Amino acid sequence: MDRISRFLKLACLIMAVVLTLAGCGVQPSLLRYDLSGNTDSLDPQFARSENEQLVIYNTMEGLMRQLPSGKLENGVIDRYEVSADQTVYTFYLKAGMVWDDKESTPVTAHDFVFAFQRIFNNIYPSPFVSLYTSVSNSKRVLSGELPASNLGVKALDDLTVQFTLDYADPAFLESLAHSSAMPCSQKLFDNANGKYGATLKESYSNGPFYLMQWENGNRIYLKKNSKYYDADAVQSPGIYLYMNRDVQTDAQEERGEAAPTRFELLMNGKADGCIADYSQYRQAKSAGMSCEDSESVVWALVFNQTHTAFCNRQVRQGFLRAINRDLLEEFLQENRQENLRVYDRLIPPTISLFTEPYTAQTAVTSINQYDLQSAYLTYRTGMDELEADTLRKIQLLVPSDSNIPEMCGLLQQVWQSGLAISVNIEEVSRNELTSRLNRGDYQVALVPLKASANTPADILSRFTSDSTANIAAYQNPVFDSTLQAVTSSHDKQQILSQYAAAETMLMDDAVVYPLLVETSYFIQGKDVSGIGFYPYGGKVIFKNAVALR
Repeated sequence: MDRISRFLKLACLIMAVVLTLAGCGVQPSLLRYDLSGNTDSLDPQFARSENEQLVIYNTMEGLMRQLPSGKLENGVIDRYEVSADQTVYTFYLKAGMVWDDKESTPVTAHDFVFAFQRIFNNIYPSPFVSLYTSVSNSKRVLSGELPASNLGVKALDDLTVQFTLDYADPAFLESLAHSSAMPCSQKLFDNANGKYGATLKESYSNGPFYLMQWENGNRIYLKKNSKYYDADAVQSPGIYLYMNRDVQTDAQEERGEAAPTRFELLMNGKADGCIADYSQYRQAKSAGMSCEDSESVVWALVFNQTHTAFCNRQVRQGFLRAINRDLLEEFLQENRQENLRVYDRLIPPTISLFTEPYTAQTAVTSINQYDLQSAYLTYRTGMDELEADTLRKIQLLVPSDSNIPEMCGLLQQVWQSGLAISVNIEEVSRNELTSRLNRGDYQVALVPLKASANTPADILSRFTSDSTANIAAYQNPVFDSTLQAVTSSHDKQQILSQYAAAETMLMDDAVVYPLLVETSYFIQGKDVSGIGFYPYGGKVIFKNAVALR
């Protein structure tokens, strides 16, 4: 049974339980969830932070929705049609939809036209404009050469919106599920007088919840939207989205108390869901809580190329070719580390492209495979190029949690025996690890790679020459141009091949090298079900969620 079928069965089961308990006098309660910080803008075309987008995904609905699996389903439309050459998309909106303003302004095709004209505003374009460059005339509108009315987005009537593309774009439907593709009523936008999405009064909803309270530093209250076209399917009366409950207050500091973690808030019955690590997952599972898992974090070795030796490609390759993955596998089995498995890709298996898992559509094999003889010869060749005898005082920076430091002891041993290099392991917290990596204060590090968006480009682009996230200090114009070529590609297989080539290049050049993939967990509190957790970008959907307590 596929995931969509399981999802539908679960939704039906939840509905049956809710109706049964409602008949017994048990009513759904408000849901409670902790954000990672404040929200400054709820303007869908421009909101960038994970917290802002989480609110938008729960208060607004676009033409398409994307499930955690990557599959797409219809949003505010009954159906859509695509031309034979894949360049004309026609969407037929549901009748009777309205915004949550006092006048119940109708949601129409014109709202999507206006939203896209805002995206391609030539003075102040959306930060997500690159998602939609296939739209006809988009570049000329963006440059100011053509007026916004020439953009390839037209309302054929109040309930029909049509997109014309300059070329077939295999990712177009997926892009329409992004928060920036949500509708925007020109009437409501104009009435906001420049404050659209910036205040409670000027933020609007066409989705399952609407904004009832917005207090940065405290909480956001989303209330069920009775005007939503599918309001009967929304069982929760609303959601409290808290801010900073896991940040130490002055009073707590004076008393010598630490702020509760989000997991502690969940276990104490003050929250209804949170992301958890392996030990927390085991604790929650033993307490009878429901848990969702996803392999969303890749642990990879990264070499700091500003180091006097690791600037040499062959030195780095020698380190990698000395690693025996079978030993890592044996270690995980012996320690029953079920949240980790040996892995040979840089992109987590949960990341999809064209609605299917990216890693299932591509094949990547690195030249840096286990071979002790090759490892030593390659390493020595690199050292000779550097006119150096040996490496001294090499430190491997690793996170102190779980059994990762013990496992890294195996790397320490193979580098000692295979390359005659002494490597010390330095254990630090994950926060300190992030800080040290950003400062370039390391030599070799075991680094967690987690995508913040559902695309392989999110991770691969971190290693381009001009990226501020380039912790390896990697400079390769060929790699840069390979990734850049993806943006001008229109063919699905070509795009997949280019991403795979970029991934292979990073591994062959010994820039970043995958060892493990880690399972992350999302825990739902007791008597809570239906929260939709996405394994990237902090996205959480509450439309189908219910808390019965």
